[in-house]
Amino acid sequence: MTLFKSVSAILASGLLLLSTPSFAQEKKPEASALKPFTAEYKAEVSGISGSGTRSLKKEGDEWVLDFGASASVIIASISLDETSRVTLNDGQVRPLKYRYERKGIGGKPPKEATFDWKTMEAAWQQDDERSNIKFKTGAQDPLSYQLQLRLDLKNGKKELAYPVVDDDEVYERRFVIEADEILDTPAGKLNATRVKVVREDNDRETWIWFAKDWDYVLVQLLQKEKGSDYLIQFKGGELDGKAITAQPEQKGK
Repeated sequence: MTLFKSVSAILASGLLLLSTPSFAQEKKPEASALKPFTAEYKAEVSGISGSGTRSLKKEGDEWVLDFGASASVIIASISLDETSRVTLNDGQVRPLKYRYERKGIGGKPPKEATFDWKTMEAAWQQDDERSNIKFKTGAQDPLSYQLQLRLDLKNGKKELAYPVVDDDEVYERRFVIEADEILDTPAGKLNATRVKVVREDNDRETWIWFAKDWDYVLVQLLQKEKGSDYLIQFKGGELDGKAITAQPEQKGK
C-alpha cells in the first residue's frame, strides 16, 4: 500500500470510522435521540499530515451524516467525501442513501447506494457498474453503523456488532469496550470510552475513543499496522450548538 493510499484509507476508515444486539436491553428513551454536531480532526500518517471534518444534521424526518478528508504532499493531493442519509426509529438507525467519492490520486467515479426497506434490497451504482444485494433487519451502510454504535454506547449495550452492506457483500463490524479513561487531545482532556475493532488476525489493530460527556462523538483513532502508527485526533467542534470543551482541570490536594 502506498503512502497516499495509506492516508486515504486511515482517514476514510477512522473519521467515517462504526444492528440488532443479541441481548434485550432496557429502553432508555432519553438516550435514543441523535444530536447535530460538527467536528474537526487532524491526522498523522507515516509523517504525512491530513485533516478531516464530520457533521450530523437533521433534514425533516431524516438525518445526514457527512465526512470529508484531505491530505497533500508537495504537488500530490487526495480528498474524500462520504455521506449517509438515515432515519431513526426507537433507537434503530436505518440507512436510506449512501454516497462515496474520492478525488485526486486514485480518484474514481462516485459510488452510490439506495436502501429499499420494503423489499429489503440495496441498489449500488458506480459509473456503469450496478449491483443489488438483499439485507436483513439491522443492516447499515459503511458510514451509518457509526451512528448506531454511538447510540448503543450511550445505552450501555455491550454487544456491539453491525452487519454492513457494501457493494455486493455484507460483512460484520464488531467492537469490544476496553476502558473508560481521560484522553489528552489537541482540544484538551476529555472523558472518553475506548473501544477496539475486533478482527480475526493481528496484522492490524484499531482503537477508537468516544467522548462520554459529548454524546459519544469520535475524538481519537489509533491504528497500528506493520510497524506504522496512524493517529487521528479531535481538534474542536460543536454539539447541538454548544462548543465541545475539555473537562475542568483537577486541583491538587
